[in-house]
Amino acid sequence: MATTKIERAGVCFGIGRQGGLIVVEVRPHHDTISALRGVQVGFELLNGITPGQAKKILDVLNENVIGVFVTTASDERSDGKTEAASG
Repeated sequence: MATTKIERAGVCFGIGRQGGLIVVEVRPHHDTISALRGVQVGFELLNGITPGQAKKILDVLNENVIGVFVTTASDERSDGKTEAASG
């Protein structure tokens, strides 16, 4: 029986560049979400967004978003043992 695991972390946002594009990067405060270890998450903005407009988006995100959560499925049973995959 699959159970779900929810992991949370506080985040802030920053502006970065990927090639010629401006992106908003998600920057976790700590490396506490195992599913995101070694992963960078960002949002590509529309072509034509100016650095000033990107800064406004960034300010709104940083003022209103306090964290991120990830929900993952686990094959762990309620008794703590892991079930073997059948197939």
